[in-house]
Amino acid sequence: MAKLTIGRMANLYGLHRSTLHEAVAKGRVTAGLDGKGQKVIDLSEMIRVYGEPTSSTRHSPTLTPDISPTPIFETLNPLLEELRLLREEVRELRETMRLLEHKPEVMPTQPQVVSPSAPQESATWASLFSTLDE
Repeated sequence: MAKLTIGRMANLYGLHRSTLHEAVAKGRVTAGLDGKGQKVIDLSEMIRVYGEPTSSTRHSPTLTPDISPTPIFETLNPLLEELRLLREEVRELRETMRLLEHKPEVMPTQPQVVSPSAPQESATWASLFSTLDE
């Protein structure tokens, strides 16, 4: 059903806007907010509370929504495309982070036995242990 602002709904039903604002404040009529932050009332809600609008009201506006759907989609298409690109970039960044965080398992090394026949190797081990003792 069509959602109209309180002012337009008041014109349709021949009521004063303050009457509808009061009905909304007291909870007799349910209102929501549109994209502009204006209070809107669904026509079915008005029919539930006040019945069908009569043709003898002050003004008979056509029952069209405040915002036509075409401009909304024209506005949303670039935003949706940007959202798609941002999601793709986030996915790529997550994959990069996953690869950066990946650390292959290091196999524990077996202690090497230093034989007296390898003096250069034993000198390297000796220097390593001397730095550990310091």
